[in-house]
Amino acid sequence: MNLRPVVVQEVNTKEVLMVAYVNNEALKLTIDTGFAHFYSRSRRSIWKKGETSGNTMKVVKILEDCDKDTLMYLVEFPKDKVACHTGNRSCFFNKIFEDKSKVMKNEDDLAFWNELFEIIESRREKMPENSYTAELFKEGIDKMMKKLGEEAIEVMIAAKSNKKDEFIYECADLIYHLTVLMVKMDVNPKDIMEELSKRHTFKGMNLQKR
Repeated sequence: MNLRPVVVQEVNTKEVLMVAYVNNEALKLTIDTGFAHFYSRSRRSIWKKGETSGNTMKVVKILEDCDKDTLMYLVEFPKDKVACHTGNRSCFFNKIFEDKSKVMKNEDDLAFWNELFEIIESRREKMPENSYTAELFKEGIDKMMKKLGEEAIEVMIAAKSNKKDEFIYECADLIYHLTVLMVKMDVNPKDIMEELSKRHTFKGMNLQKR
């Protein structure tokens, strides 16, 4: 039987969630249904991820390595779901080594922005008391735009004053309020990055020339 390992990665956060195996039939089922299917070597049968737990994985893209002996599933997998049978979000939670001086530098640029977006979405849905974010949603888009404009001015003032720490602080405030408005408008970080990506070739220009 021709089995190939599959690395499963969340398409937005770039989290590596799990590794499993597929045969040709499991791969075909994945392509046909749009949901991750694997082959269990212990049970010797095909299984759909999340069929009993509800933690299904919507497959966005399937990639094949250069030797064509390993696959990668890029999946949509919301933050409230878990991939591992232990109850952990990812199967990769046993830390063997970590260079703490490099961890933040090597994190995916969009990972925390996506997480922030999901937190703000949760505030909009649950509207908890004593939440500044929930209060912004109660007051509506005019309040959101006002705050965004105020924070943009604070960023410019910090830049004009040439105060780096203050500039970083105000940029963080600006990005937070921008993300609140994005949630209000149902626009996610991926949409923004896709638009930026399009500009690589927009009217013959690329980002390196801007």
